[in-house]
Amino acid sequence: MISGTDKVSFRRRLWQPRCGELPPADALTQLANRLKCEPLVAQLLAARGLADANAAADFLAPQFRNLHPPELLPNLTPAAELIAAFARDKSPILIFGDYDVDGITGTAMLWRLLKSVEANVDYYLPHRIDEGYGLSLKAVDEAANNGCKLLITIDCGIAGAAAVELARSRGMTVIVTDHHELPATLPPAHFIIHPRLVGSSYPNAHLCGSGVAFKLAWGLAVALCRSATLTEALRRMLIEFSALAALGTVADVMPLVGENRILVRYGLAQLPYSSLVGLQALIGAAGYSNRKIDGTAIGFSLAPRLNAAGRMGHARAALEMLLTDDAQRATKIAHELERHNTERQAVERKISQTAKDMVHAAGELPAAIVLYEKQWHAGVVGIVASRMVDAFHRPTFILTEENGVLVGSGRSIPGFDLHVAIEHCRELIISGGGHAAAGGVKLLPTNLLLFQRRLAEFARNTIPDHALIPTLDFDCTAQPGQLTHTAVESLDRMAPFGHGNPRPRFVLKRATIARPPRVVKGSHLQLQFAADGCQLRAIAWRMGELESSLATGVQVDVLVEPHLDVYNGMPRVDLHVVDIARSDRKPLHTAPPKPQPAAVC
Repeated sequence: MISGTDKVSFRRRLWQPRCGELPPADALTQLANRLKCEPLVAQLLAARGLADANAAADFLAPQFRNLHPPELLPNLTPAAELIAAFARDKSPILIFGDYDVDGITGTAMLWRLLKSVEANVDYYLPHRIDEGYGLSLKAVDEAANNGCKLLITIDCGIAGAAAVELARSRGMTVIVTDHHELPATLPPAHFIIHPRLVGSSYPNAHLCGSGVAFKLAWGLAVALCRSATLTEALRRMLIEFSALAALGTVADVMPLVGENRILVRYGLAQLPYSSLVGLQALIGAAGYSNRKIDGTAIGFSLAPRLNAAGRMGHARAALEMLLTDDAQRATKIAHELERHNTERQAVERKISQTAKDMVHAAGELPAAIVLYEKQWHAGVVGIVASRMVDAFHRPTFILTEENGVLVGSGRSIPGFDLHVAIEHCRELIISGGGHAAAGGVKLLPTNLLLFQRRLAEFARNTIPDHALIPTLDFDCTAQPGQLTHTAVESLDRMAPFGHGNPRPRFVLKRATIARPPRVVKGSHLQLQFAADGCQLRAIAWRMGELESSLATGVQVDVLVEPHLDVYNGMPRVDLHVVDIARSDRKPLHTAPPKPQPAAVC
């Protein structure tokens, strides 16, 4: 690690390497030669545990054919054959999906496939606020009253034992597909398809809900054809579905390694050429019609717009957009989602600021934060919890009130399993669940103070001291001369970037400020470094307040992410500054950026 940065860097974070010692220089050279790659790429691969040339080669060139066969998922083959039989008999089928991107895209896949063979299929997405997460008794009753014979869940159902039992008592066959944490008692479904079922040997434990749906669609296509050799139409449909699976995988923050990396790599390539008018409308509304679509585009532009439907309205609007073949209707919905997303951003900013003010007003920072306000919008509490974790580096629950019950979402920090914490508070809540990094709860208002105290005490007793120090990860130290145009361009071979495979990040040590920094667009700082005879351009987002403390000649250590930019038609390397500290470890002094001169017209 780079010692002292948590005390003196701009972001007050401890910089720590993602791995231990790198292999010797000659081993890195051999790796670069074997892979025919830039030395910087070889160094990066080794830093991420891919020093073996064969493993590194597989990582750099993921192949669609290396996706795990769907039959490896427990119960998938008999479930697919059962669905195919219901489809052939025109028996009523209902797909019950979750209201987030993962559930929406998974539902869209299975519905489109079944519709293509003229099955009698319908879908149901619950209202996030009025109905809440998961398969409900009300939805099951409604499905039974409408004559449903086969109920298939997407991205939910594993914790819905009572609802599944009711469905069976009403004469339905039930197939649960999910990827969330397994409860102590599994639902009494006819088949459960889950990558982590006890006894499962499925190689990808981090397959998300839309990933499970993709595999089920694949297995169903085989069952419909009665052959592993698919018709051309079904083969093209599965390739189309890779774009939907990529959306769900990135949106659900699954690690982009192994099978997930393959799905997202090919799904990203498919997105710009998708024949789904809904995807094209979404891409256009987000401003990506003529831009490269990468993992960042999904995570920060496409997925939030899909999620905005369920957060600010009803998720079925987003699903309808993905199901319709009417381009005008898809475009209209995409613009509606755009408005929902803008509204969501405004509400989120307001609640986040109020929540931060509440923490500051409380004085001492607790080991876990639980905040409640009756008027907060239930659709954004999860996002606000994430913002609070970023700001305070503490596990956080943000709660609001619905029909006299407190409901909300939690987010955690590395080293504190939120699912275990919720279980520790089980007798204080009506319901709750999740996984290590995120979860949700419902509880009575009378238990709020007890829940706050129980969670804080559990966090205080279980979070190790070092886990309370906020960190920034980096891959390795780089020499300025390594960050050439060719080397930075070659880093794209590591894409797609996201959780589990973050954008490459390097530390430059003792770089000298070569010229006075300049504030651009009101809050960003444009910098130029000199080191080892090289001049490096950099942009420090939202660090304009450092302008007065980074005088020419000051030596700094810089945490950077290299990017390629185009200026006046010429490509160039720009470093995006993640954090910065003086090399002598003196504190940085901040001040509001100097006023910019008014433009002369």
